[in-house]
Amino acid sequence: MKTVFRIFGILAIVIALVTCGMSIYRAGLDKEDLAEGQTELAEAQKQLITLKEMASTMTGESKVEMDKKVAEAEAAINSIPSATTYTIVQALIAALLVLALAFGVFLFRTNLKLSQQLLIASVILLLATYFISPDLKRGEYSGLPSRTLALLSGVPVVIAGLCAFLVAKRNTAK
Repeated sequence: MKTVFRIFGILAIVIALVTCGMSIYRAGLDKEDLAEGQTELAEAQKQLITLKEMASTMTGESKVEMDKKVAEAEAAINSIPSATTYTIVQALIAALLVLALAFGVFLFRTNLKLSQQLLIASVILLLATYFISPDLKRGEYSGLPSRTLALLSGVPVVIAGLCAFLVAKRNTAK
């Protein structure tokens, strides 16, 4: 049974290495896109100020309609994540990657207490990565949302940790 857990653990580690690498790369691309879009964002903020000034001079239904559009634009601008958010996501996914490699070691050099602690740490890290990742809707051709990628990166790490923990538990049971 230990051999089966080791095989599943190795498969989970390989999947985790691929998905974590893709997620780190994707967060880097998103951070670069954000840096390129800073001039457009500044221009949009200037236009928003102009619209606010225009709305202050209007009356009636046109003012209400303009206020709604200004509020929607402000919400859209405020929902854009910062470059720091992407850097934090990259660091958390890199930590998941390191944990996956550590679980690879613990599949063959069992340590029950440390594998259990790292398994708990990987679950906490997965949840932190998931909730910190920006929840931006992607276009028709732009791929998976960052939160989905974070989940796809963390679940194999947790599975690898569970396999390492079960191998260690089987070792101590004999």
